[in-house]
Amino acid sequence: MNYRSLVLGSVFIIGSLPSTLLGGTCKPSDPVDTLCTLHVDEVRPTQFAVGSVAVTCKAQSISEKSKKKLKKYLAGEKRQIPAIVGPDGHFYMTDHHHLSTALYRAVSSKWGNKSKVLHIKILDNFTTKDTSWGEFWAAMQKEHLSYNYDNKGIPNMTFALLPADVSGLLNDPYRTLSRWVRESCGYVKKGKEQCDGIRTDHAHEAPFFMEFFWGDFFRQNLRLTTKDLEVCKSIPYSETCLDNEVDQLKGIYDKSMKLAASEKAKKYFEKLKLDPWEYGYNPSGKHLKLEWGGYKNACEEPVTQ
Repeated sequence: MNYRSLVLGSVFIIGSLPSTLLGGTCKPSDPVDTLCTLHVDEVRPTQFAVGSVAVTCKAQSISEKSKKKLKKYLAGEKRQIPAIVGPDGHFYMTDHHHLSTALYRAVSSKWGNKSKVLHIKILDNFTTKDTSWGEFWAAMQKEHLSYNYDNKGIPNMTFALLPADVSGLLNDPYRTLSRWVRESCGYVKKGKEQCDGIRTDHAHEAPFFMEFFWGDFFRQNLRLTTKDLEVCKSIPYSETCLDNEVDQLKGIYDKSMKLAASEKAKKYFEKLKLDPWEYGYNPSGKHLKLEWGGYKNACEEPVTQ
């Protein structure tokens, strides 16, 4: 972490904090463990990218829900958005970026934009602390509550460059590939019922940014073809530069499954001084098949029988 770049690269002006935000019940003065609501575009991200294909698939599923089912779905405990109230009074989500972005992008004639309300659980509140902007982000990074790699896997990004809402999150196709490998149990995430029994020889948790670490491993070993344009050096995964994203990802999926079970994957995590077993390393090669449908035939569904 380049602490100096965090401090010098950030501009933070503390003015009067809003007493109530527009889309729900959350207030910047709310204490830890408060459960409240916010409109999706009022919650700020703490990472730079999502897997856009995976998000679009989730958005398609959300769009099919009735207004009543959408409300019940978003209120579920598993979909509560953990958030930190920053020194500026804004709410910074620490998980569920894909869900939030999918909700933002979802379009339905059954419910309006006002229905896009997230249920927030406050983990900490920095409005009551004497904390500078740089100190805030340093604390977020230390506690693994933010991810400062960009969508090309480049670390130590200045958090001042984070988008103000989920609409500005960039596409990382390897994050979508990582999701596919996870869903078919190429690596095993705790709580994935379809993977029960596939890897039982090592106890493991679901650590922070698990999918991003695996995605970056695939990025280092499996190449996607982008256009040979100057602009594509900075935005290689944009629609301008990455043709046939779904087909390309499907083309390297089988290779990614073999890589996930390889000794190379184990050494990748060990080099980062991370426990590969904690990150779901599954050298058995046992996994589930995926079926495809939905958006560009890209929405995965594990075959469990």
